Amino acid sequence: MITIGKYLRKKRLLKNLTLQQVVDTTKTEYGCTTSTSVLSAIETDKNKIIDGELLFVLSDFYEIDLQELQTLILKNLQIK
Repeated sequence: MITIGKYLRKKRLLKNLTLQQVVDTTKTEYGCTTSTSVLSAIETDKNKIIDGELLFVLSDFYEIDLQELQTLILKNLQIK
């Protein structure tokens, strides 16, 4: 099962973006402040709790269907 962090990393890499590019874009386009260290911790599953606002911003930025995201999160919760 793919984790939410690995899923978000895959989406970022498919768009050929660095963590810094994501930080810069989410700040300018969405007014959402985060850091490369926060995003890296999420993508490497060191930070398993993701701020809801950041999750919505990333889902919009990466063009992720919220239903798909919900399904992934709920499946991961059932595994635990």
